[in-house]
Amino acid sequence: MAGRPRTFDRTTAVDRFRDLFWQKGYAGTSIDDLQAAAGIQRGSFYAAFQDKESAYLEALTLYANEFAKQAEQALQSADGPRAGLAEFLRFAGRFLSAHTGMGCFLLSSIAQPPHLNETKTELFDRVTRTLRDPLEQACNDTRDAKQLRAHETANSLSAYILCQVLGLNALTRSGAKPAEIQSAANLAADLIF
Repeated sequence: MAGRPRTFDRTTAVDRFRDLFWQKGYAGTSIDDLQAAAGIQRGSFYAAFQDKESAYLEALTLYANEFAKQAEQALQSADGPRAGLAEFLRFAGRFLSAHTGMGCFLLSSIAQPPHLNETKTELFDRVTRTLRDPLEQACNDTRDAKQLRAHETANSLSAYILCQVLGLNALTRSGAKPAEIQSAANLAADLIF
């Protein structure tokens, strides 16, 4: 005997979950919130998504993949790897300026990771690698192109860039004006280039 057919669009539901988790955070979002946002009943929620952790990870994965594509384009759009890192910081400023008060769902998740079970923590780590891996590769390319400064390593440069974008995200979430966010991003880009 087959179950009842799904009466909601999964993509729409996941988009609504993303918006809710982005706005309220993982801990601040309940299953009741998710059901209400997607307009689905508890049984349908559990049948489709199993639990809150799975719904969160599905929403974060879709968001992270899209954000990472844009980030990689920024990293590869400049003439040379170090210039690509500077362009990535400018991209982050533009992106975050458009999301004042909210910041970036992926960066916020990296800064405040949810408490997940061990299996789902591994998946969360893989999702966050969608941003970290291209960033680390660009820093390795900077090293290979002999564009590191005397005191830098590829790892320290990658950590520095990640600190900058996490800081820009915090600035954005605190309600800073778009011009302030972009100005800070441009300064960070100028300092590394």
